[in-house]
Amino acid sequence: MDAHGQKKLLSIADVFKAFGKKVDGNHYQKAHKQYRTLSDHARYLAKSDKQTHDALKSYYEENEQIYPACLSDDQKQICLPLYDFLCSAGTVFDLTNVWPTYVFLVEVYNRQRTILRKNDSHLNKSGDYISNILQCMKTGMEEEILKTANTEYLNLLGDERQMKRNPDLAREKELWVLNGDVAAQKFLDNIEYMDRALYRTIKEAVLRNVEGSQIAWCQYGSLLHSSELLKRDEQQMARRSEKGITDLQEQCEELERQNAIKSREIEELSKRLCEVDKLKVTENSSNADVNDSDEVNDIGKKFSDVYNNEWAKLFDSLKSEIEDETARIEKLCGCLLMAFKFCKEESEKQMNNLQVATTNVLSFRSTQNEENVVPEVEDKNNSVALSQEACVHLQKLRKMCFSLSLPKVRQMFRESYTSFTTTNEAILRDFESYLIRCVETCWYMCIQDPPLNINIPEKGDTVDEKLFNLYKSEGDIVDVCVWPALLLGDNIGIVCKGQVLTKIN
Repeated sequence: MDAHGQKKLLSIADVFKAFGKKVDGNHYQKAHKQYRTLSDHARYLAKSDKQTHDALKSYYEENEQIYPACLSDDQKQICLPLYDFLCSAGTVFDLTNVWPTYVFLVEVYNRQRTILRKNDSHLNKSGDYISNILQCMKTGMEEEILKTANTEYLNLLGDERQMKRNPDLAREKELWVLNGDVAAQKFLDNIEYMDRALYRTIKEAVLRNVEGSQIAWCQYGSLLHSSELLKRDEQQMARRSEKGITDLQEQCEELERQNAIKSREIEELSKRLCEVDKLKVTENSSNADVNDSDEVNDIGKKFSDVYNNEWAKLFDSLKSEIEDETARIEKLCGCLLMAFKFCKEESEKQMNNLQVATTNVLSFRSTQNEENVVPEVEDKNNSVALSQEACVHLQKLRKMCFSLSLPKVRQMFRESYTSFTTTNEAILRDFESYLIRCVETCWYMCIQDPPLNINIPEKGDTVDEKLFNLYKSEGDIVDVCVWPALLLGDNIGIVCKGQVLTKIN
């Protein structure tokens, strides 16, 4: 900051970055185009005469003057849009270091133009000399050759007009013209042009010393140069298009590969679900309400949907907050694990409370005054605990009334989980949506009989291919768990496989 509290900018490029959005778009484009033209001329001078370039640059950078007050009218008018742009920016920023650069660029541009005028290049001559030569050569040249030459001339004029509509090509052409007639002559020395009708016609006119033929000869070289610029630009665009097509083809191949992987995963999941259909209740779990295949399929689908939808969306959104991919994966997997542990604990508490409340109601403990109850000796053989069959019915009742408990479960979890903060509202919405889906799915998993469990491998474990698919990388050692495997009960069966990121060897 300077004494007036203005931010000091060090280059014209910095001014465009800091002030460009505060001016009219058309004014910005004109000023920026002039800046690029001046910069091109400075680079040309540095290449052709580095000593002069460095001397001018040092002079204007070291010359202590009060800019822009000391600028001449010519220095202001020659690049008026750029001058006005810098003056406007000077009301907001400190341009002490910028104005000397502007004056240097303007002086280089003036110098180049002065040299061009002194050279009296044929390229600077105005007038349609080539058309005049074609008229003069009607005698002594075959009509077919003249017709072909005229067609070539019209095509070259069209290429010239099209080239000038491209700002980058027009600037390159302007620098090429600084080399004068030498540039045109070198271009005409190319053997590939010698068989052209227009080349032969103008060359014959030069040999006959027809008036204006030397000018027409140089202008022909300039037209050929413009045509080659345009052709080169079209070739570059074609290569970019080919590269774009190649990239799209590679993307399509990658999508096909990913689709094949997903298809195999779906096939494996279908097989696993078929195995779940065939599961039989063992003797130890004969009294348990084993989920039928449709219910297991529904839970597995919900669990996979959370990963494919909410997880994927939040994973992409968090990139602006957490750049490291592994850190984002651990963050999201940690949220799911926290939701599962919370639901598991609350479901066990709820089941215990249901059993106690049911026992109290059925034994009239909740309606009688304890002071009026006559104490009785409890018979150990006549326990007041609910039977296993009664507990099974309570489990069914809880599942049927799932929608009653879910809102409170969501509320309690939101109140207990506050480990992520950000000012980005879009990320907060995605994060809230992900947490809600996690807790809803985990709650439905935990109130099953037997409950569904998740399997999360530790870092360094060998990948269990029966439980997990590989996420992106190839390998057999777990680096981080991306998404847990979903199991029925205590490993009675696999509902759906998880995803793991392996270590790269």
